[in-house]
Amino acid sequence: MENIDLYSFYKYFHLVFMTTWMAGLFYLPRLFVYHSKAKLESREYETFIIMEKKLLRFIMNPSMIFTWIFGFLLVVHQEIYTEVWFKIKFIFVVLISIFHMYCARVRKMFELKKNISKENFFRWINEIPTIIFLVIIYLVIFKPFN
Repeated sequence: MENIDLYSFYKYFHLVFMTTWMAGLFYLPRLFVYHSKAKLESREYETFIIMEKKLLRFIMNPSMIFTWIFGFLLVVHQEIYTEVWFKIKFIFVVLISIFHMYCARVRKMFELKKNISKENFFRWINEIPTIIFLVIIYLVIFKPFN
C-alpha cells in the first residue's frame, strides 16, 4: 500500500463507487417500467417494492455518497475547481444527483401505491442517466474548454 499515492487511491474509489451508482441509476428506472405494469395488489407489485427499496438503500445511496466524497477529495487534491470542464461536469453531477433523488421519490410513490406514471414515461426517463453519464465521461476524458 506504500506505493499507492493519494491521487490513485481517491481515483480508484471514486471510479468504483461511481460505477455502482450508475449501475443502480440504469437499473432502477428499468424496474419502474415493469413495476408500473404490475397489478396493484399482486405479489409481483410487492416484490418490486422490496427490490427497489434494497437497491436504493444498500447500493445506490451509499454509492452516491462515496462518489461525492472521493470526487471531492480528487478535486481538492488536483486543485481543478477553477477549470471550466470541471465546472460543467459539476453541474451534470448535480443533475444526476437530482435524478437520483427523483427516483427515490418515485420509489416511495410506488410503495405508497400512489404512482400515476405509466410504462412509457419510465421508458423515457430511463434514458436520462445514460445521457448525463455520457456527458460527464466526455468532459473528464477530453477536458474541453481549457
